[in-house]
Amino acid sequence: MKVIANPEAGRGRGARQVAQLRQWMEERSIEHEFLITERAGHATELASRLASSGTTRVIVAGGDGTISEVVNGLIGTEVEMGIVSIGTGNDLARTLNLPYNDVARAADIALAGRVRLIDVGREHGRFFVSSVGLGFASDVVEQSNRPGWLTGSAIFFVAVHRALRKLRTIRIALELDGAARELDCVSVLVQNTAYTGGGLRIAPGASMDDGLLDVAIIGPIGKLDLVANFPRLYRGTHSDHPQFALYRARRVRVETAAPLPKMLDGDIWGSSPLEAEVVTQAVKVVVDHE
Repeated sequence: MKVIANPEAGRGRGARQVAQLRQWMEERSIEHEFLITERAGHATELASRLASSGTTRVIVAGGDGTISEVVNGLIGTEVEMGIVSIGTGNDLARTLNLPYNDVARAADIALAGRVRLIDVGREHGRFFVSSVGLGFASDVVEQSNRPGWLTGSAIFFVAVHRALRKLRTIRIALELDGAARELDCVSVLVQNTAYTGGGLRIAPGASMDDGLLDVAIIGPIGKLDLVANFPRLYRGTHSDHPQFALYRARRVRVETAAPLPKMLDGDIWGSSPLEAEVVTQAVKVVVDHE
């Protein structure tokens, strides 16, 4: 079994979990080869190389960013992807009801689970598994990726409060499947998964095989109001708030007056405008039997 592993996932916590995965396979006499990522984009190169060599299933051990890179290397192939999610956010695993930060359970599913075809998004030539966004969402990602000793959900908690300091309203031109409108918002998120930001259930009705992207808009909301509604965002019960709107579309375009940093699967990737479209049944993912 080929394993693409990122020991730096989860703020370096991944090194211990990658070692656990290797030991788990050795104890079960599973033939394996670990391919360790060394830099940004390396997981894409490794995945593409494995696909070209005839590999039929690869396991990725890392966070959402590493998984996203592997997907970019597997698009257009028949390679099945097993997931051992050991990152900070683990939003893809949450959406697919897969274990995260539980190496043994995740590895068992990655080896013996059933295969499910999922949609992905494409944004300016790069594929995303979870989400792409602008505004407050990008500010949170910038803060969460700063060096520090925090791990897990604590990273996002602190990042949110730091990002709140620069919360501002932005004017966007939003186009959904050709229908255009202008509106004010503090954040726009184009979701393929239900979750973002390490457990925020921002698009509770999102499905990864419905051929649609969920577009979540947070309107001009005050800092205190936003903070007060974060528990509802985690529960996915925020849809009736007057400053929240959710749309579905196959193609999404967002323009801003000035370029704004763009978040893609937990990393900053370029700047606006944002142009996303769904690519249906694009990747084979190994999920649980249930």
